[in-house]
Amino acid sequence: MKRISLSVAVAISVALCLGCRRTPNATIAPPNDCTPVYDSNLVAKQIKENDDRQLFAAFEELPLYAMPGCVDEAYSLTWIPSFHAPVLVRIWRSGNRYFMVGKELDSKGWSKFGKLKETNARALTAFEWRDWTDSLNRASYWTMPSTVNDLSPNDGAVWLIDGLRAKEYHWVSRRVPDDQFGELAKHLIRLSGLETAHALYLP
Repeated sequence: MKRISLSVAVAISVALCLGCRRTPNATIAPPNDCTPVYDSNLVAKQIKENDDRQLFAAFEELPLYAMPGCVDEAYSLTWIPSFHAPVLVRIWRSGNRYFMVGKELDSKGWSKFGKLKETNARALTAFEWRDWTDSLNRASYWTMPSTVNDLSPNDGAVWLIDGLRAKEYHWVSRRVPDDQFGELAKHLIRLSGLETAHALYLP
């Protein structure tokens, strides 16, 4: 009987101790959420030669190829229009869990990146993820050339979709997206829930 009482007392003491460590507004992150965290030192070490460190600093995001090991697959849209706010939309998979973050800056164009104006983040459903990967397969994304000799408009936008899958990294950049590439970009913007002027920059 004494053993039972002692066990109960210990359990209550542990519970009370754990409770007193938490601040009133503290939130406990769900296990295995695999949320990448921006780290300027990590970016400095891993950034590729032609990538813009200031871009990642402005969006407070890691390059896709520097995502943590818990990320099994990831895709990102970086959209930099001439006369509207830059946007980054990223989705990723960790096991059978799926996530999305969409961000918009308060600046315009490439000349000087501003600060974060809006951020949307949420979990994706399995259906949303499968719908996206089906779109990738239809567009043959992984065999798209990274660049093409398209006629760049004087005032347009840069569209970059990069992907990471089974440690394979691929990027596709366009100034004038064709229908397939444009549909992929629009798909990611829809998932983000951000209000953008992207339709003005598509043919």
